[in-house]
Amino acid sequence: MTNRAIFNRKYSSFTSASTEVWLVNGAGVTTSPTTTVSFTAGQDLIQGTPVYVSGVYVFEASAASGVVPELFNAIGITAEAASTSASIDVVLDDVAVISSGNLIHESSMVPGTYYYLSNLSGKLTSSSAPSGITVSGGYAASAPMGLALSASELNIEICSPITLT
Repeated sequence: MTNRAIFNRKYSSFTSASTEVWLVNGAGVTTSPTTTVSFTAGQDLIQGTPVYVSGVYVFEASAASGVVPELFNAIGITAEAASTSASIDVVLDDVAVISSGNLIHESSMVPGTYYYLSNLSGKLTSSSAPSGITVSGGYAASAPMGLALSASELNIEICSPITLT
């Protein structure tokens, strides 16, 4: 079944262990919700990169220890690749395509698994990643990014980061 909107909310479906599951993607007008916004790339970025914003520029986000808090306040995931100073679309609240180049400790995502901002700039990690998400693992924050719908699709569900210091 395709994605749909009812009761003024947008829903996306995915199949987990052969059971169809529907995720609510937030409230708002469903006639044409703005889920992607254009920014300027502050550095070379690949598709599927978690980013934070500074003015009109976006940069690779990171949850590493010792970084300024702005870096682990990701706003979305790039919808395309872009060179420095080029325009780039960032998915804020929808499904984003993620490749192995966007992950650490994995070559593809596991459907039904939550993914978090990694301590490596511009990367994601699952909660079951070998590094874990702990202060001793080099993380300044636990920053949830979304739920894997398939091996390459992430339903973006960005939550406020939890500082681990």
